[in-house]
Amino acid sequence: MARILILLAVVLGVFWWLRARAEARLAEHRARHAREASQRPAAGPADADAERMVQCAQCGVHLPQGEAIAWRGLHYCRRSHLPDESQAEGGNGNGSGSSGARP
Repeated sequence: MARILILLAVVLGVFWWLRARAEARLAEHRARHAREASQRPAAGPADADAERMVQCAQCGVHLPQGEAIAWRGLHYCRRSHLPDESQAEGGNGNGSGSSGARP
């Protein structure tokens, strides 16, 4: 019976030592990560070059604003998605009270 208790104490001691060692390594890793984060500039070079994304009013595809076609306050991904001007102007003048929404 005494042998079982001694073995149990040794196993628990090893478990406790491994757990304390793992916690110390985790704390060291977090401290190193915090130091590296504080040394990095707030806005990295990738963030400075980032471009605003816009959504195509026709198909919903997101693309960089520099590649989009802006027309009447909306953005489109290609010329074929631009609304036909005769339909856009004719649809608003029919007295239906729509605010330019497509059927």
